[in-house]
Amino acid sequence: MKPLNKIGVIDLTPGKQYLIEYTGTSPNSNPRFKGTFVGNILPECEYGCTLSKFTNVVRRGNASYIDLRLQDCFYVYYEADALKRAYTTHVLQQITGDDNFIFRDY
Repeated sequence: MKPLNKIGVIDLTPGKQYLIEYTGTSPNSNPRFKGTFVGNILPECEYGCTLSKFTNVVRRGNASYIDLRLQDCFYVYYEADALKRAYTTHVLQQITGDDNFIFRDY
C-alpha cells in the first residue's frame, strides 16, 4: 500500500480533508483524527506559531469535535489518496472484467 503524504502547514488546501496526528510531548487520548481544512491564522510575530483551523473533525468511532484550531508545532498533517486508489481500482475492474483486481501503486 502506498504511504501517506506528509503536507506542510503552508501547503494545506482549504476545503480538503486531512489526516491529523498529534506529535507533542504530553499524553493525548486521541492522537489521530481527521478534519476539513478551513484556513491558517498566521503568527503576529516571528516567534509565534501558525494556527490551522479545521471543521468537521472526526476522531475514532466517528465521534465529532467542534471546530479546532491546531498549533503547527504540535501537529502533523497527512494527505491520503484512498478515494483515488479506490476509483482507479473500480475502473480497472470494469476494463479487465475481473472483480478481484486490486490496483497497487508502488
